[in-house]
Amino acid sequence: MLRHIAIFLCSSLMCSTTFADSVTSVSLGAFSTALNERMSLMKDVAAYKIKHHLPIEDFTREQNVFAEAEEEAKNNGLDPYSITPFIRSLMDASKAIQYRYLAQWRTGSEPSFPIQTLSVTRQRIRQLDNQLLIIISQRLMVGAFSHEDMVWLRAQLNAPNLNEGDISDVLAALSLVRRAR
Repeated sequence: MLRHIAIFLCSSLMCSTTFADSVTSVSLGAFSTALNERMSLMKDVAAYKIKHHLPIEDFTREQNVFAEAEEEAKNNGLDPYSITPFIRSLMDASKAIQYRYLAQWRTGSEPSFPIQTLSVTRQRIRQLDNQLLIIISQRLMVGAFSHEDMVWLRAQLNAPNLNEGDISDVLAALSLVRRAR
């Protein structure tokens, strides 16, 4: 009988370790894909803003994004206060990318690709932000982001005009996110 219990416990431990490893690898890959897509959309945002002579900075919009993110964080079991630096880092990186595109276009030709409406692009950004929060929540269920996770993520984040400083800020803020208690 004792032998069966030992086998059961060993099997359970092996399955839980395998499950945690698979959640980790899937969530890191999904996270980097969603984050790269989000940052790539900044080209569309910048193109719309340059075409319509809109400023990059939009304080009212940022406040709405924070409110939506805090609510989504609560819905996904995350501490809404711990998500604020992460959302701030995403917005700062996004604005930096937009400024880089504007600088390129001002010294060369303006965008020649079809420009989506800002509402369509923002809807996709909101979907990606929600996806990122879900992934973070799921990942934190099996443990905090490790140093190795951060090194791997750093190597995967490669959206155009996203620089090393932006990546460092996003990953530093990501490490502060916690699940709600």
